[in-house]
Amino acid sequence: MLRLRFSTLILFLLPALIVLGIVVTLSVFAMNEYVQQKERNQKIVEQTVEDLQKTIGFIESVGQQYSRLNDLLIATNKGQLSHAEAYLIHSKMVDKLSVTESQLINVKKQLTLLNELDIPLDTWQKTFNNFKNFSLMASDMVVIDPRTSKNYIDAAQAEYFKFVDESNTLSKLLTKYTNETYELSNQKLEESLNSIYLLGISGLIFALIVAIISASKLSSYLQIILVSLRELAAFKQEVPKLDAIKKMVKHTRGELKHLGTAVLKFKQTLELNKQEEARIFKLAFFDDLTQLPNMQSLKKDLQQHLTNAQNHQLNGILIKLNINRFKVFNNALGYDFGDRILVEVTERLKNFASENSQLYRGSSDEFFILIDPLEIEEDALQSLLQETITQIKNLFSSPFEIDNESLMLSCNQGLIAFPTDLQNSPTEIIRDAMIALHNSKELGSNQAVIFESQLSKQITDSFELQKDLEKAISDNSLEFYLQSQIHSKESLPRAEALIRWNHPQRGWIRPDIFIKLAEQSHLIIEIDKWMLSQVCQFIAEQKTLGKELHISVNISGHHFSHPNFIEHIQTIFAQTKVDPTLLTLELTENVFLNDFGAVVSKMQHLKAFGVRFSIDDFGTGYSSLSYLKRLPMDEIKIDRAFIKNITHDKEDQTLVKAVFEMAKTFNLEVVAEGVETAAQEATLKSLGNPIIQGFLYAKPIEHSQWLAELDT
Repeated sequence: MLRLRFSTLILFLLPALIVLGIVVTLSVFAMNEYVQQKERNQKIVEQTVEDLQKTIGFIESVGQQYSRLNDLLIATNKGQLSHAEAYLIHSKMVDKLSVTESQLINVKKQLTLLNELDIPLDTWQKTFNNFKNFSLMASDMVVIDPRTSKNYIDAAQAEYFKFVDESNTLSKLLTKYTNETYELSNQKLEESLNSIYLLGISGLIFALIVAIISASKLSSYLQIILVSLRELAAFKQEVPKLDAIKKMVKHTRGELKHLGTAVLKFKQTLELNKQEEARIFKLAFFDDLTQLPNMQSLKKDLQQHLTNAQNHQLNGILIKLNINRFKVFNNALGYDFGDRILVEVTERLKNFASENSQLYRGSSDEFFILIDPLEIEEDALQSLLQETITQIKNLFSSPFEIDNESLMLSCNQGLIAFPTDLQNSPTEIIRDAMIALHNSKELGSNQAVIFESQLSKQITDSFELQKDLEKAISDNSLEFYLQSQIHSKESLPRAEALIRWNHPQRGWIRPDIFIKLAEQSHLIIEIDKWMLSQVCQFIAEQKTLGKELHISVNISGHHFSHPNFIEHIQTIFAQTKVDPTLLTLELTENVFLNDFGAVVSKMQHLKAFGVRFSIDDFGTGYSSLSYLKRLPMDEIKIDRAFIKNITHDKEDQTLVKAVFEMAKTFNLEVVAEGVETAAQEATLKSLGNPIIQGFLYAKPIEHSQWLAELDT
């Protein structure tokens, strides 16, 4: 955190520090220039003074030469000097004037460098040269001809005075130049100092401005971050886009970029969480295959509709639909094909659903339609229910084209208008729609039932009856009956075992009623096991008495598909010590549609024990020559529906004849059940060689009574 704060502070001050650094660098450079300028000015002043001093010294030297020349003349006139002394002095003057001339040349060169001065150096040099020449001529002639020498000395004096005048002018100019140079130097130094001060103040002001701008920019960035965090913390429906912070991250570096990136990562995390919530919500409230709302959505919406209907005296409608024969198609053509059926049915049903209704997916092949509550009279409500039934049936009137298969589908409907009373709940309404659907199935395919209160009573009665059935199985109070099967070419007694139940309070319960109840629960397996045990025990007991009987027993498809079916059969065989060759197991065609390979495997396993197999109710299910060819069957039973009108219905005769021919092809026996008249028997025998079962020869009777009649 300290690193973050320090880095952010550095980031904030960096522009100002850069500007300040530039200002300091420029100030140092300016100060260095100031010092160098001062040194240069000082050198110029010193050089000028030195030149002035040299000039003055040179003038003094010339003056000394002039004085010596004058002294030489006086001494000569007075006779104080010999010729030798005079020439010696002359020689020294020559040397001295030569040195002085060299000094003049040097001074002139130095002064020539001062371009700013308009100095007549040539004139000055000329007067000196004239003075030198006249002085040399005077010193040379002083001993020989003092008068002539005097003339030269006067000429030299005149030139000396000119030289002095020129020298004075030069001195004044040098003095003036020195003063001006000094003043100019001080002025430049002062200007340099002022420039340094101005540069420093300007730099500080500029650095302050940059710092303020940077602070403002940093503040705006921090404001963007804070606003973005506030938006992320406050969002409810959709995660904010945060375009500002995206732009900030793109144009910044360092900690600000890291902060912005962290905020965007936080946003991304929220988006992922939102997506995950949406996915979980979809899984919880929508069906993955059809994309329809599921049962959880139905319960939630139904609760709202129910509350609305109860509070405002409105009536809503819930419809439960079930696709007929879906399991057959699903098993025969594959689960993928079954899914396609569900999707196509969904599209059809969407044509019914409107703004006032909603379609839902239930379990497996079930759908729900919820119609919004509306204010409607009872008669109009009943008309609306009937109209709804018709509209839904019409949706299935045309075939479904799926993967080059043309299928005619239908559905059963269970409808309920709600609320029925103030104690309704969504679960109760769904249950009542299910009750109505269940009752529609009892009426057949493509039927619809509107829920009424007595239907609920029927369900309650069925539940109570189911509990009594479970008790009857455990108490061993069921009974098995036998109905003889007459074979014209076989002497071995044959019969089909049929179960009966004499309820202690309700009396005899029809088999179709309690068998259907048992099929809806696990009880059918217990009934199968009980019945098979009774029959095997009966066969085994009679064989020990020297009587061989061949008995057929119906096996439920639920039981046959149970993983432990073979184990159940083998246990009963072991317990009863029955001869399996005297037993026929009757299976309906729908059994072969589940897992055909497993069905064949189980049948072959039991065939190894000698068990015979029969296809019950042949022709009413998904009949196929392909499975007849592969199944280890021994007989087929023609359903009573084809026997009832066989004496006058040509189509039934044709179908039955085809069954006989097919059975002959596969070497199968044929049992005709439900034969009640001699005319039916005669027609059957004209078509083939059937085993007759029906009221024509025998009704189902209690097994002990059947045995007694067999003896007589």
